[in-house]
Amino acid sequence: MQINSQRFGVVELEDDAILNFPAGIIGFPRERQFALIPHNGSQYLAWLQSVSSPELAFPVVSAHAFEQYPDVPVNQAAHAAGVLGAEDDYAVLAVLCAPIGQPATVNLLAPVVVNAQTRTGAQVILEGSRFSTREIFVMPKPAVRVEPVEVPNPVAVQAAG
Repeated sequence: MQINSQRFGVVELEDDAILNFPAGIIGFPRERQFALIPHNGSQYLAWLQSVSSPELAFPVVSAHAFEQYPDVPVNQAAHAAGVLGAEDDYAVLAVLCAPIGQPATVNLLAPVVVNAQTRTGAQVILEGSRFSTREIFVMPKPAVRVEPVEVPNPVAVQAAG
């Protein structure tokens, strides 16, 4: 399947790559199908691109980019929105806002939740969460593997000198 995107041009996708949002996204109730397009190979950032509106793409951040998020279970909100499944079936995405000259923020109160098995999603409000719709976002640093450093035995160094 091909979709048009103002940001990415023509994008070729497998038919099963389409995410379905029966109720749309908050503010966009008629936008019901999206594709998740990775951002420059990032493990955390992607674009939620509308299938029907080439100009509509939301930058999103995987919940894996945050420590201790979500802070409340998503099951209840997801089920209320019609996205059924177990907690482990869900991909949780926060919408990113990065205006020029201002700090980037993410909406952690109302994430996008997608059942990875059924490819069905919704934007939900996490009742009881301590987070807001405008949390400062700092991109996590990639994990760096530290090799052990061999330290010479100071006694052996003194004896040799």
